[in-house]
Amino acid sequence: MSDPLSRLTEIPRVPIALLPTPMLELARLRAKLGPDCPRIFIKRDDLTGLALGGNKSRKLEYLLADAIKASASAVITCGAAQSNHALQTAAACRVFGFDVRCVLYGNAPEPGVGKSGNLLLHDLLDTPIRWVSMRAGETRREQALRRGMAEEAAGVEAEGGSVYWIPTGGSTAVGALGYVRALMEIRAQIPEADRDRLSAIYFASGSGGTHAGLVVGKWLADWDVRCVGVEVDPIPPGHDGVSPFRRAIQNLTRETAELLDISRPAVPEDIELDGTCTGRAYGVETEEGREAVRLLFQTEGILLDPVYTAKAFAAMIAAIRRKEHEPAEIVLFWHTGGAAGMFARH
Repeated sequence: MSDPLSRLTEIPRVPIALLPTPMLELARLRAKLGPDCPRIFIKRDDLTGLALGGNKSRKLEYLLADAIKASASAVITCGAAQSNHALQTAAACRVFGFDVRCVLYGNAPEPGVGKSGNLLLHDLLDTPIRWVSMRAGETRREQALRRGMAEEAAGVEAEGGSVYWIPTGGSTAVGALGYVRALMEIRAQIPEADRDRLSAIYFASGSGGTHAGLVVGKWLADWDVRCVGVEVDPIPPGHDGVSPFRRAIQNLTRETAELLDISRPAVPEDIELDGTCTGRAYGVETEEGREAVRLLFQTEGILLDPVYTAKAFAAMIAAIRRKEHEPAEIVLFWHTGGAAGMFARH
């Protein structure tokens, strides 16, 4: 049996992202936040190249390789109306020759109304889109999305095609491998003298794949760094008092580790979630997020998106202002992309 690192290199992937993405120090932002601020770095996965960039490119390298291995003719995925994942999947499928179908939650734009954000880019790609909303008996968005994907799959298979399913965010164990590899990338970019000073990595945690991959990556690297996933959707705890989102990430972490023959079990304490800047609903902007967008853009010229990265960056800034990090520490913000979402604002 191969060791986990060798196993990671053996699993097929196709080249999609422009890697390694840059890592920069945000010195002007640090000066703005004052003398007690730790050093702040940013990992620019908004610059992965495909369809304006973003974290999904790393996942798609493994997912589309798996689709090729499965001899699929079509890829079906789903997401919210302005889903960054759906847009990047559609673009990657065009590059690699797959028939692609996207199932999006919400209502199709009214005829004659101009499209914006990711929907404008879908229009340029001629992406086939099926719009779904909840029906009687359905209580969650995911139920409607799964139904729509099943209907699309039935249509493809009726025409003799074979389908590769990619769920919301590309968050499967195969997709999460992109962020196992990404953690090894960032570890190599940080000077050895600074590795022990890096106390926390902050990132938006929406569907859990990036989160699971980073946790498994730090296990593989034997690196004691906090991976702080900032929730973008206020999911209440279940009847047992445990967040179903935490449990889902924990399960995905375990499945990703198993792919690499890592025997370490994932426990709830391995999954760190920050809900302080989540806001009242998914896709709804917050005042903290708006401030975060302005702060980073005005100090460093880097744009965040309102749904994911703005909330995650706001949570990191809030932790710094609460003095949870010493000036001698380093914190890293992992920019997962989504710039097109800024241009869907009304």
